[in-house]
Amino acid sequence: MNGAERYFALAGERGELGHAFLLEGEDPEVLLKTAGRIAQRILCEKGTACGVCESCRAALSGNHPDIITVTHEKPDTLSVGEIRAQLVDDMEIRPYRSARKIYLVPDAGKMNPQAQNALLKTLEEPPAYGMILLLADNRNRFLPTVLSRVATLRCEEESGGEEKETSGSARLIRLLRRLQTADAAELAKAASELKSDGVSAEETFELLTYLWRDELIVKAGGKTRLRFAEAADMLEDWAEALSWADEDRVFAAIQEGKAKLKANGNPDVALEVFLLELRELLRKA
Repeated sequence: MNGAERYFALAGERGELGHAFLLEGEDPEVLLKTAGRIAQRILCEKGTACGVCESCRAALSGNHPDIITVTHEKPDTLSVGEIRAQLVDDMEIRPYRSARKIYLVPDAGKMNPQAQNALLKTLEEPPAYGMILLLADNRNRFLPTVLSRVATLRCEEESGGEEKETSGSARLIRLLRRLQTADAAELAKAASELKSDGVSAEETFELLTYLWRDELIVKAGGKTRLRFAEAADMLEDWAEALSWADEDRVFAAIQEGKAKLKANGNPDVALEVFLLELRELLRKA
């Protein structure tokens, strides 16, 4: 979770969500993934981006009717016609299933002046259910009249610990690939190896949370926006073998493990218990 996501999580808890934001960052893929996670959290039935409710499943599969991604045909221009048709006029239609309707605008900095001006009234007087997330690499691409109507948030992936996460996730995925045939001693050894990489049990459960969100995307038929694309083949096998009820049980087990750690439970035991539970479920599938 980066700074922009933390802002929305806190604002959501306080009931202080605004309606128009500019997410500014250098990596367009990071911007789009972040915006997708923000939209998922806002529309989540539990308000937590739980990953298992009907709304989250739709968001993770890329098929949520109330999350609209604005596209453009010309590579260097987002035109006034595209903004009007896909955002301004569309926003007059109420949400299909949620309390809010969220528009993601990748490459928003490519809006020409006419497109930006066409957006002004919507930014000034949106319907109560409307939210716009403009994604761009530089706020200076926008007219002052647009900037004055949006809240700007810097959006970069957290750099601290990135190398550790890569090492930890690679080892975790290797373990999960052989999980069905591993015995208890191997699982204990694997947990110890993760620790030796400097990855705590808390961080491992956080990796598992992100991995299982990838699994839910695959289960719902999506193959994009995977955080751990290198594990896609394994996730596809699991998605075919596990029922939705099984998927929910695993996600709940991850959350239970995290709760045990917060309650000062033994981290090594919490991780081993989870791995044993997942192993048995996969063996039964």
